[in-house]
Amino acid sequence: MKVFIIGNGFDIEHKLKTSYWDFRSFLERRYPDFLYSFEINYDIYPGFSEDEKRRLLWNEFESNLDNIIEDVIIEDATSIVMGLEGGDVGIEDTLYYYFSKEFDYINKLSYYLKLWIRSIRIRDLQVRTTMINPESNDMYVTFNYTSVLQNIYKIKENKIVHIHGSLRERDGNPIIGHGNYTKIEKIKEIQEEADELFDEKKVSISRAIRDYYVSTYKNVGLYMHRLDALKNQNIEEIIVIGHSLSGVDMPYFTRINYYAENKAKWKVYYHERENKNQMYKNLIECGIEESQIVMEHSTEFFD
Repeated sequence: MKVFIIGNGFDIEHKLKTSYWDFRSFLERRYPDFLYSFEINYDIYPGFSEDEKRRLLWNEFESNLDNIIEDVIIEDATSIVMGLEGGDVGIEDTLYYYFSKEFDYINKLSYYLKLWIRSIRIRDLQVRTTMINPESNDMYVTFNYTSVLQNIYKIKENKIVHIHGSLRERDGNPIIGHGNYTKIEKIKEIQEEADELFDEKKVSISRAIRDYYVSTYKNVGLYMHRLDALKNQNIEEIIVIGHSLSGVDMPYFTRINYYAENKAKWKVYYHERENKNQMYKNLIECGIEESQIVMEHSTEFFD
């Protein structure tokens, strides 16, 4: 059997506007105040060019979620003049509540993401490839939240692993996030050092930033069990289409290779030629042997 790994490029190839830049456009139209509050922490301001906004955040959205301007935020917070009679003492909890409210908008991110995805219409899409056969026993691991596989290609639900959920799963929001746990540890150290110096302002803002990093952290270990559907399957070939093979999702590919007993052929379809070599190297770093990997352009996958 084959295992198809489906990324967002698959939906985009079907002319769906599902890039994270499209998500930004949705926010700009519907929730501009949220977008402003969100981007300003990445040092992005309304007057910036589209190229700057893409570079600073939206091109690699999940990976960039941990790239807030932490030093500036801490400096601004610690320079606040409270004007209290007793000085800046005994105010840690009050400040923490204040700073936490400043970052509270992040809790709305995945909710808005769900609203955006639900606004994407797929009913008029056409089949773009004959490589996906609903009559086969092939399995599909999809990182997408849309139902293109089910509705357009008529793939049965029991053949699909929704690694991060889907719109059909009504409970919960889409799962997004960075994979930089080091950032969480680093801000924890800053918080502890400030605590030793009785710097309540710095302790408070550090706690709030740490909460932010934790809330935007994607712990792939929590979702790895969803790949257990591939256990004890006779996996002969793994086909990657529409995924950049980078970022926080890489441990999933190591696990898939393990379930394929480290011997299945990996056929990887790339879209941008300049990304081909990096995709290849990333698979090697996942423990996949060079002899297992075949790289082809995505035009070979789609009719």
